[in-house]
Amino acid sequence: MSTPAGPAPAGFARRPRTYFDLIVAAYCVVLVLSNVAATKGVAFGPVLTDGGFFLFPLAYVLGDVVTEVYGFRAARRAIVTSFAAGLFSSVVFWLVIALPPAEFYQGQEAFETVLGPVPLIVAGSLLGYLAGQLLNAFVLVRIRARTQERHLWARLIGSTLVGELVDTVIFCAVAAPIIGISTASDFLNYVVVGYVYKVLVEVVVLPVTYAAIAWLKRREPTYGAPGAVAESPAPAR
Repeated sequence: MSTPAGPAPAGFARRPRTYFDLIVAAYCVVLVLSNVAATKGVAFGPVLTDGGFFLFPLAYVLGDVVTEVYGFRAARRAIVTSFAAGLFSSVVFWLVIALPPAEFYQGQEAFETVLGPVPLIVAGSLLGYLAGQLLNAFVLVRIRARTQERHLWARLIGSTLVGELVDTVIFCAVAAPIIGISTASDFLNYVVVGYVYKVLVEVVVLPVTYAAIAWLKRREPTYGAPGAVAESPAPAR
């Protein structure tokens, strides 16, 4: 005598084995935190920067890893996703500031002072980030099309030199007056220090980037698999 079948177990969508979603999550966290930290002007003697100086270069390291392992289309998806996260965080801060404070809450003025500039900082950050990261990914893929798996250092550094330059100039142009930089010499200091610093960080952490890329390439089952499609963002003109 057969046992009556019970209800079928609930089905769930299968999640492919990939580390891409974890990297995108890190992308979003780094961008949101660096935008908040950037509202604070920081001075090391004559050197001017902002509070996000130690965070933002990590976004480019992550961008290099994504582009090298997953390609330009995946990098573009990660960039747009983190862009949306940064925009959403800006809207949230703006709404929270606009909400009427409770009578017992004594921190409204301080809250506005710290987070009030975030939407403006985000505007500059996102414009620079979008342009710089897309250029970073584009240049890396174009160099990779010529070098294949060789000379990883050349495409990591070459893409950083281009992407960080565009990103830094756009961001600093918007952020400088917000954090109190008002003279041409201080602005030039802000741009040059920021650009040189970000490039040097990428060079210093190159061994870590190498190790992360190699680790992911070994563990992503579709990397280099037969039938994998080689991509290039656009043909050379």
